[in-house]
Amino acid sequence: MEILLGLVFLAAIIILIAITINNGIIRRRNMVVRAWADVITYERQKNETLPALEKEAHNYKDHEQSLLADITALRSALKKASRGDVNTDDLAAIEAATSQMMAGFNVAVEAYPDLKMAGVTMALMKEISELQDNIAAAISIFNGNIEAFNSGIQIFPNSLINSTMAKEKAYKPFDNQEASASLGYSPQRET
Repeated sequence: MEILLGLVFLAAIIILIAITINNGIIRRRNMVVRAWADVITYERQKNETLPALEKEAHNYKDHEQSLLADITALRSALKKASRGDVNTDDLAAIEAATSQMMAGFNVAVEAYPDLKMAGVTMALMKEISELQDNIAAAISIFNGNIEAFNSGIQIFPNSLINSTMAKEKAYKPFDNQEASASLGYSPQRET
C-alpha cells in the first residue's frame, strides 16, 4: 500500500513538473511574440513619421530625387511587417533601408544649407533617430527573449517535454548583417 501511494505521489510530482515546464515554454514563447510586437510598434511609429519627412523631402525633390525614392521604399517595407509573424529577415531589410535613407538625408542636409535651416526637417530627423534608438533597444529585448525561449526548449528535461507536449520550434534571433560585416568578427567554435 505504501509503495502504491509512493508511486502515485511520484507520478503526481512528475506530472506537476511536466506541466510547469510546458507552461514555462509557453510563457517564454509569449514573451518572444510580445517583444516582436514592440519592435513592430516602433517600426510603425517610424512609418507614421515618414510621411511628414517625405513631404519635406518632396520640397527638395529637384535636389534629392533618390531620397524621396528611399523614403517611399522604406514605407512600403514597413507596411509589409506583420505583428503576428516573427520574421527577422524583413526587419533586417527595414533597418538597412532606414540606414540608407538616413545617410542620404544627412548628405542632403550637408549639401543644401537651406534644408539644414528647416526646423521641421531637423525635428523629424531627430524623431526618426530617437525611434531608431527605441527600435535598437526593442530588438535587444527581443533577442534576449529568443535566447531564453530557445534555451528553454533545448535543455533537458525541457526538450523532452517540448517534444511531447508544446512542440515549439526555435526562433531565429535578429542579426544585423551590415553591422556584423563592419565588425569583421563572428563568434566561432574551436575545432
